[in-house]
Amino acid sequence: MPRNVLFLWILLAGTVFSLSARAAVPIAEFPYRIDYEGWVTVSVMVNGKGPYDFVLDSGATITATFQNLADQHAFTPADRGPIRILGLTGSETLPAVKIGEITVGGQRLDNHVGVVLPDWRDSRRTPGGVLGLDFLTKYTVLFDAEEEVIRLYDRANPVIQLPRGWSKTRMRADEFASGAGTLYRISVSMHGRNVPCIIDLGASGTLINYKALRRMLGGVFINQPSDTGFSTGSRLRDIFDNIEIARQVRVRTIKIAGARWRKRVITVFDAQVFEELGVNKIPFCLVGADLMTERSFIFDYAHERLYMGPKAKRRLADAR
Repeated sequence: MPRNVLFLWILLAGTVFSLSARAAVPIAEFPYRIDYEGWVTVSVMVNGKGPYDFVLDSGATITATFQNLADQHAFTPADRGPIRILGLTGSETLPAVKIGEITVGGQRLDNHVGVVLPDWRDSRRTPGGVLGLDFLTKYTVLFDAEEEVIRLYDRANPVIQLPRGWSKTRMRADEFASGAGTLYRISVSMHGRNVPCIIDLGASGTLINYKALRRMLGGVFINQPSDTGFSTGSRLRDIFDNIEIARQVRVRTIKIAGARWRKRVITVFDAQVFEELGVNKIPFCLVGADLMTERSFIFDYAHERLYMGPKAKRRLADAR
């Protein structure tokens, strides 16, 4: 996860959803799929060419491309200094480049300046780019897990009516340390203990630090190969293809607003990203796509609200 990195979307499950009178009709609607090791993936046009696969990263503040896409375009240096990009386990300072026009569902980032990330090793497929908060926060974003589509609404219009089974919580804009930029923080209940978290769709799995683990002791069990099929050490990869060995634990209950997950396996690691954000001395977590993509949800950035819907019926059927 880059530090100038990403965050989110919104889902709706099989019912009419009302935003407000002016926002009843979405500005744009486009499909997504889960790909690239569990990430939300959409089709993007770059300077009229494509489509290319971009992963949505609600934990990244900046939209970027990978080298494989840059090789197909003549990006030129931008008239500004280099940009430091933060991953889970390391960071790099990369030259700023003029990427140009990035189009998703007919909506554009014009004259976009970003960076080119190195491709991953041959054994790991690399997408074309990462779509960050600089795009997402221009809208109210609804992720519809039932239909697997994203709907973009007018940012200025709040959600005023929720279908049955939906709930909401505060999603507070926060200026983190080290110039990381504005990211959005929520409170997550893990076995009855509140832990501040970032919803990071750029992380395929949910990650907590050891201080969060200690806060939850008594409700967390370390996986054993004999009972879950997971080992006590798992491989953790970041946006730069760096690999670290991290511990996995099982949490009895995770709750965001009215949404609940039970007996979920998450990763525990004091990743560099926590230090860079200045939260390494407190319990903290990154809520990954593994939890969020099971449900419909809405990012209302203008009014700093996260809306959570029920689990998609299709996913309930798949789990049986």
